[in-house]
Amino acid sequence: MKKTLSKVALALSLAVVASTSAHASSTQEAAGCGVGTMIFKDKTGLLYSLLAVTTNGYLSGTVSMTLGILDCPKDASVNGKIASYIDFNKQQLAVEVSQGRGDRLAALVEMFGVKEADRQAAVSVLKANQVAIFAAQSGSAIQVEMRKTLQAFVS
Repeated sequence: MKKTLSKVALALSLAVVASTSAHASSTQEAAGCGVGTMIFKDKTGLLYSLLAVTTNGYLSGTVSMTLGILDCPKDASVNGKIASYIDFNKQQLAVEVSQGRGDRLAALVEMFGVKEADRQAAVSVLKANQVAIFAAQSGSAIQVEMRKTLQAFVS
């Protein structure tokens, strides 16, 4: 039973790493942050990424990310939430950005940390740059373009 469970855990970890980034240039890119990433910091390749992901999973990578310890960027969890939000609401956000208004857009601008006094101006800038922002297909690429566009409004 124990061996079967270990094999299943190893297979799942391998599948996660392989689907996330089989050709990652660094362990951090493939495994995120945490104890495992620190241990295998200067290593590259699928095996080291697998070991880092597994170690992060067993040694609370989420806690590391949330508290901003163990080599985790301070905004790692916020960036992940923004990327997920964009992926889930991509079509509706494209419409709302083109209209310059909407609840999803307002929530997203707030998530980026735009001050309330600057939000309408930020929405206007997003609207003016919508073609460049939504030319990208992936949520993370859209997030990067939005971050560049909103840079002047984020403190």
